[in-house]
Amino acid sequence: MEQSDPNRVDKWKAGWEAGKISFHRPKPNETLVKYYGKLTNGKKGLKFYLPLCGKTVDMKWLSDHGQDVTGVEGVEMACEQFFQEQNLAYSTSDIPGVADGKLFSASSAKLRIFKCDVLAIKSSVIGKVDVVWDRGSLVAIDPPDRKAYIEGLRDITGPGTSILIETLQYDLDERINKRAPHPMFRKDIDALFGDWCSVSEEERVDCIDELPYFRQWGLTWMTNVVYLMKPKP
Repeated sequence: MEQSDPNRVDKWKAGWEAGKISFHRPKPNETLVKYYGKLTNGKKGLKFYLPLCGKTVDMKWLSDHGQDVTGVEGVEMACEQFFQEQNLAYSTSDIPGVADGKLFSASSAKLRIFKCDVLAIKSSVIGKVDVVWDRGSLVAIDPPDRKAYIEGLRDITGPGTSILIETLQYDLDERINKRAPHPMFRKDIDALFGDWCSVSEEERVDCIDELPYFRQWGLTWMTNVVYLMKPKP
């Protein structure tokens, strides 16, 4: 049975230091923008949670739209680059109860990034959230860590929370190097969320040619699938 990798954060850090961040986008994610109205119903001040946030500009976009933003990122360099590139003044502090954790807080907005292992996240650390925007986090997490990740999500969400997730589907047997992002099919989603969430598949889009290295991995097809979920009462 595949085991959880205790060095996962160090591996992500090495990728950032090597500049291997092709997943980063210079503009707000199209899926987030498309479903923003459905997630907020016109409300401001909602607490958005972005796991494995990197330095995504989605955080600044949400903050500019009046939302309360919480990101979680294991790599300190990513946290620093976000605030520097967005020209946001910030302060840092320890995260009580989280070893080696550091909290980056914007000085003039309700925007913060918890620099820590995403598997350490629970309601006693960040509180409850209104919206989860998981763009590539679930597929980036190794399968042995999914249970712990989902346990964290269950703890910080409630019946009023909306969970928007982007996943990828492809034939793992075709792939030359079998590592993240991992493929996830509806059966995987139902196994992880079915007992505690209502699950709606919102859309699926062919994305094999979105990035050149998808075909370099040996893949002949890839589909981006978006799910919208609500925890059950």
